[in-house]
Amino acid sequence: MPPTPHRRDPAQLPAGLVLDVPEAPAPYSGPGVPPDADRFTFALISDRTGDARPGVFERGIAALNTLNPVFAIQVGDLVEGYTDDPAVLDREWAEIDAMLAPLRMPLFHVPGNHDVANDTMRVRWLARYGRLYYHFRYRGVLFLLLNTQDPEIAPSPEVSARLDARLAAAGDDEELRREAFFAELDWEGVPQAAALSDEQLAYAEAVLAEHTDARHTILVMHMPLWQGSHDGPADGTGHPAYLRLRAALGGRPHTMFSGHVHNYRATEADGNRYIRLGPTGGCWVYGDGDPGNVDHVTLVTIDRDGPHIANLALDGIRGADGTPV
Repeated sequence: MPPTPHRRDPAQLPAGLVLDVPEAPAPYSGPGVPPDADRFTFALISDRTGDARPGVFERGIAALNTLNPVFAIQVGDLVEGYTDDPAVLDREWAEIDAMLAPLRMPLFHVPGNHDVANDTMRVRWLARYGRLYYHFRYRGVLFLLLNTQDPEIAPSPEVSARLDARLAAAGDDEELRREAFFAELDWEGVPQAAALSDEQLAYAEAVLAEHTDARHTILVMHMPLWQGSHDGPADGTGHPAYLRLRAALGGRPHTMFSGHVHNYRATEADGNRYIRLGPTGGCWVYGDGDPGNVDHVTLVTIDRDGPHIANLALDGIRGADGTPV
């Protein structure tokens, strides 16, 4: 029996594609692609600091330029921070400006704990970027960018002292520094050391109420508010701010992204994805072999079926000349 020809249906090809084949069989297979004028791709790039590894974040910027999304979002921790010394902050932000200078698309910013650790740093952030939390809408998709350092919750003095001592003893030994961060800080705790003020939560609730017609909602924050809420006790225990956001979201489709932990982990609840990104240069906090240890950027394509997420390890991205970014 001869094979069944692939019947040509121009309406099922991408908009603008003209196939110069007047009869069946057609030289393509697979399902058709319904026209979707609202399809677009954006990207996320993750933590640079928390013991930044030189050169990695710069490769992430080169990867974004190679992948060419319509815009990108950085999930916080650009500078090492944790200082109110103007000279140190000027030097660190000048370094960031140089790293971001080659970028060929808009980059939206989310504050991390290293970026806004005190009043001096928050003033600097506001002078540069104008907002600590905000929203925008693009092709029917609502983007809500939140500040999980509202206010900043610092580690206890005892934890800070132990961590400083261990880091001093570790010197430049990357593995000893990783072990110090892992041992002294709570990376999986419930609730996370994150805070959203009542003012910010009221803002988020008002935005969500105003945009009930959004076809999808993307929430981006530095610390993963949802940790423990999906895989913890069945009594609904979770971060109060996360529970309030979930109530405001209702049943609408949404996706949440965060950074902070420097380790990739994806969970799902009620058909919605919650993605904790790995780093883009921040130090590992888990040991060798952990599958979440990956420096990457994330591409998200949104079409009529919702978001399609691809995580691209920097080691696997090569430019047009065939060399790694």
